[in-house]
Amino acid sequence: MQGAPASRATLVVFWASWCAPCREETPQLRALAKAPPEGLAVVVFSHDEAMKTVEDFLGGPAEAALHLRLDEGEAAARAFGVDKLPTSFLVVEGRLVARFQGPREWNSRAMRRLLEKLTASAD
Repeated sequence: MQGAPASRATLVVFWASWCAPCREETPQLRALAKAPPEGLAVVVFSHDEAMKTVEDFLGGPAEAALHLRLDEGEAAARAFGVDKLPTSFLVVEGRLVARFQGPREWNSRAMRRLLEKLTASAD
C-alpha cells in the first residue's frame, strides 16, 4: 500500500468524525495505534472533508501512529468496497486477511489476541 508504514501487517480503518459508531471506537483505536501488536501498523482513512474537522474532534493533530489521511473523493473506500462506516481491513504482507464492519474494541485483550493470531497465521 503506497505511503503505508513499513510493517508486516496493516489495519486499514475507514472512519469519520461525524460517524457515531466511529466516534465510539476512537479511544480504542487510538490506544491500539499507540501500542500495536508487533509488526502491526494502523492507517486511518477519514471521510471528513477537512483535516481541521478531524483535529477538532480529536482535540488536536492526530497521533502519528494513526497514519491518518483524508480519503478525498472516497477513492480508497471505493477500492476496498466500503459501504458503511466504520469498516476495517487487516492486510498482511499485501493480502487481505480480515474485514471488520462496525465499531470494535480494538485495544481489548481479545481483539489484540485475534489481530496477533491473524497476523501470524497469514504465512
